[in-house]
Amino acid sequence: MNRKIIIAFVISTLLFSCAKTEKKCEEVSCSPFKTTLRCTPVKNQGMTEACWIYAFLACVETERMEHHNDSVNLSPMWLMRSLLVEQATEKYLSQGALPISVRGIGPDAERLMREYGIVQWDAYYSDSVNSHVLQEMIHEKVNDAINDRKKLNALNKDVDKVLPYVPQNIRNGFFLKGTHYTHKQYSDSLLSGISVKWLTSYTHHPFGEPYVIELSDNFRRHAVMNVEIEEFYSQVVQALKEHHPVFWEGKMPGNEKPVIEHNLAFQRQQAFESFQTPDQHSMAIVGIKQEEDGNLFFICKNSWGKVWGMNGYCLMSKEDFLINTILVGIFDGKGFNV
Repeated sequence: MNRKIIIAFVISTLLFSCAKTEKKCEEVSCSPFKTTLRCTPVKNQGMTEACWIYAFLACVETERMEHHNDSVNLSPMWLMRSLLVEQATEKYLSQGALPISVRGIGPDAERLMREYGIVQWDAYYSDSVNSHVLQEMIHEKVNDAINDRKKLNALNKDVDKVLPYVPQNIRNGFFLKGTHYTHKQYSDSLLSGISVKWLTSYTHHPFGEPYVIELSDNFRRHAVMNVEIEEFYSQVVQALKEHHPVFWEGKMPGNEKPVIEHNLAFQRQQAFESFQTPDQHSMAIVGIKQEEDGNLFFICKNSWGKVWGMNGYCLMSKEDFLINTILVGIFDGKGFNV
């Protein structure tokens, strides 16, 4: 496919698709590329700002397939629900000071899954969730609770009524293949043997040390390891060659791939400091495509439905990756967690 057409797919929408979410994800999808890792079918985040959750769970699903021979399809809605319940409590106890938002960054998706567990996609999903509407409704419930001194039990009941309904058969756990799991037991079993290295590469902090990355959506003040850009890139390529997915977060590619200057680290830093590299979107990187002319592209699985891009996938040039990537999460069996 012509490269200009590929890039046009990438910029065809700025934030998220409004198409309906698929109800079933039972088979391994076939991307238009032969070099991808194994993936579950592309999902559609719809009217939610939770691309970071979709991208993280897509990586977990691929990692389970590639290294544990286990096909799972996980519920982004479960993590969104857990986040909003958590925020409602915090906003109430802070007397309204803290925010209600489903925005976040990759490391927080890992935190949510480890703390609150996970369920299967077909056990908890919704076709029509609008995160802005949900946030406003919960905001009102919390404010009412603050004004009436309702306390947490009453607030939790009010919030539960606002969020998409949780079926009774999964409220306190569920059976899967004859085994009963709590939500956390299930996530623990999926993440067993999996660790994630969260990396960034900017010069305003020392290399070789973690720091709290300055992103507006980093509400939990997660720290990521700062490494030189050459190592940043090489670790991503090596992980993909070893059949590990990579969580990607940064600015979506533009019409033309960037021109790499002599001092790449300086170029990245200037783009970040001048706000030319916004924390715009997250995807799962699931492969590498080397063209005959030598150009290298990363194969990305998006969460805007199959009607977007090439069956829900797109190509990101090496140049776009080097300039526009803010952070990555590399899935492996060793990892560095902060």
